[in-house]
Amino acid sequence: MINNIWILIGKKLSGEATAEELAELEELLRQGGTDLYPVDLLENLWREENKPKADDKLEAKWAAFEDKLDTADKAEADELAQPENQENGKSKSGIIKFLKFFSMVVAACFALVFFVINKKDVTGPVKSNQITAPQNGISKIQLSDGTRVWLNAGSKLIYDASYGLEQRKVSLQGEALFDVVKDAQHPFIVTTSTISIKVLGTRFNVRAYNNDKTSEASLIHGRIELTILKTPEKKIILKAADKLTINNEQPVLTGKALVPSDKSITEETPLMVLGQIHQAKKDTLPSEALWVENKLAFDAEDFESLAKQLERRYNVTIVFKNDDLKKLRFTGKFKNETIAKALKALKTTTYFHYKTDNNQVLIY
Repeated sequence: MINNIWILIGKKLSGEATAEELAELEELLRQGGTDLYPVDLLENLWREENKPKADDKLEAKWAAFEDKLDTADKAEADELAQPENQENGKSKSGIIKFLKFFSMVVAACFALVFFVINKKDVTGPVKSNQITAPQNGISKIQLSDGTRVWLNAGSKLIYDASYGLEQRKVSLQGEALFDVVKDAQHPFIVTTSTISIKVLGTRFNVRAYNNDKTSEASLIHGRIELTILKTPEKKIILKAADKLTINNEQPVLTGKALVPSDKSITEETPLMVLGQIHQAKKDTLPSEALWVENKLAFDAEDFESLAKQLERRYNVTIVFKNDDLKKLRFTGKFKNETIAKALKALKTTTYFHYKTDNNQVLIY
């Protein structure tokens, strides 16, 4: 029965299952098949049919950018007279793709880094645990309740040593992907400098670096309750595939009056914008969370925001000669490119110049 269930699930996910096979799968699971598999994995599998469809225009933009990237790579290869490694894509059937993905899930479970940190002093108050990801790397953490957290470069997660006993509260500085174990009696709450998010059990990405002009919450599945700390009386409910972008520089409305700000208020800079996550057909995660796979994906991202991500990814400082350059927008993906290749690829799509001096990059 076990092998048959996996074959049927593979057909379901690849869209190859017949109506009879879907009915058979449902009946097998109803007979107790769900007891044989991890709950979080089943949730991931069953929500596949509700994933948002890939945006064809975005796919086209990314494909065009990757063509430019290939052109830049070839030019650099000729320049340096060194062969570049090329990716050999091989088409596979839906079931084979699923089995490969499942084996990756199992391998990842064994490869997780478990942090067991206990800083409780019997003679003093309970202290907080703090985990910081390296500047050029990603940290994987499993909390005591089974909740998994991926921390992006330079990000920091703080939680009390008694986490999971009476409450599940964490603080985040930076960016993280959360895969929260469901516990209706103990809601999971993550707080950043700008927002607070409350969930029971779900998967979502949060980007909230202190120096960024925006914060972002992207919900992969489930539901979350989000509060903007500037306006705590308002609660925002996000559903699967929703993405909320918050302008950290926007002043707060107090009644009918505006709290003074150094920047003028325009329709182009609202306090928050509700959008949708972007899921490409060939990717296992939405573009907002591809950093977990050491990829950087960006869709119509302004150069100023993209520069912040490039700084963290490559440990460099990027300086703009004038503000107009900060408004340039880019769509694309980076995988294993160096900072030199990344800048050269961006330059092929939009007009600008750059020069590097050690770890500083000047855009002009």
